[in-house]
Amino acid sequence: MDLSKLATALEALGSLAPGNFPVHHAQVLLFIAERGSCTYRDIEERFDVTNASASRIVHTLSETVRHRETCLGLVEIYIDPEEGRRYRVRLTKKGKAKIRSLEGI
Repeated sequence: MDLSKLATALEALGSLAPGNFPVHHAQVLLFIAERGSCTYRDIEERFDVTNASASRIVHTLSETVRHRETCLGLVEIYIDPEEGRRYRVRLTKKGKAKIRSLEGI
């Protein structure tokens, strides 16, 4: 593993919200990108966090602000077409562009 590339990638993500982009936000963003879309439950299980923690992370990464000042616009939250009581998360155009920029590192 090239640690300098990892450091550069983390700096690029950190520039989205200087001083306010924890590593676990980066991990969740990359997880969503890798899967294409996922549910809050997927995030809870993968990162061993509560529903409230998953919700806070997703809303910080999302286009819309709910109880948070930070709104990064990297993911969108939508109703799961297969289960109307469940929400899914996927990258926005901005999120896809950021991931593509990271792939170039």
